[in-house]
Order: sequence, then structure tokens, then C-alpha cells
Amino acid sequence: MRTGDLLAATFWLAIALGVTVSGFELGLGTLNNPGSGFMIFWVGAAMTALAAAALLVAARQPAGPGLATLWQGTRWWLVPYVSALLVIYAVLLPVAGFIACTFVLLIVLFRTVDPQGWGMSLLIAASTTAIAYLVFHRWLGTQLPAGTLVERLPWTF
Repeated sequence: MRTGDLLAATFWLAIALGVTVSGFELGLGTLNNPGSGFMIFWVGAAMTALAAAALLVAARQPAGPGLATLWQGTRWWLVPYVSALLVIYAVLLPVAGFIACTFVLLIVLFRTVDPQGWGMSLLIAASTTAIAYLVFHRWLGTQLPAGTLVERLPWTF
């Protein structure tokens, strides 16, 4: 897997160097009076160190199979499938609301991506939706979309 590791480490090293340079250009300031680029610079520096270490480890590995073998046995079609589901979720969210959309999305994901039984899918989807609603709406006070369809119902959540 040396080729894939080398490519990934090089990619992240380039990103990390870009973040570091951007932070430096924004101005570091001092410890007592940090500038707008202070945190960005130091996060970029940490990313650079980690990516450089990954690059060194990858370079020291013996040559392995080619890059094409990395895709064998993967379910690459799940990426566009889940992306399409998330686009549909985002479009329907203002109409159907957070609870209904999240519940349906999770059921579809549990039944298709890594197939679970109906009982387990319904249980996990309902509990996950309820927990997310409680955490974000009740405890954190985040305004979640109720949906135009739900607003017409005689009861409210």
C-alpha cells in the first residue's frame, strides 16, 4: 500500500502547508495578544508535522501493490448514493421537518447501505432521531425546521 499512503500523505502535507502559510499571512501576534492567524498557523503546523511523519513512514515501507488494487472489493457506489440521499434530505427538510426527514433518511440508510432488519432499523432510527432532537432542540436551544407540513397539523412538537 505504499503508493496510496504516499499519495495521501503528500496531499495532506500540501493542505497543511497551505493552512500554515495562510495563518502566517493573517498575522500571528503574540501569546498575550494573538492575531487572527494565530490558531490557524499552529493548527497548520501540527497538521504539517503529522503529514510529514506519515510521509516518512510511507516512504520507508516496502513497495506494495499498485494504486488500482486499493479499489478492489470496495463499495465505491455508496459515496454518490449517500450524497444523493443527503441532497434529497436537504431539499425535503424545510417541507417535512427535521423529525420526519431524519427518521426516513436513517431508515433508508440502515436498510440499504449496511442492511439491517426492519425492527432494528426502526428502533435505531427512532432512538437516534429522538436523541438528536432532544440534544439540539431542547438542551442546546437550536431551532430545527418543523416543516410546512407539520405546521399545519393540530398538534405541535
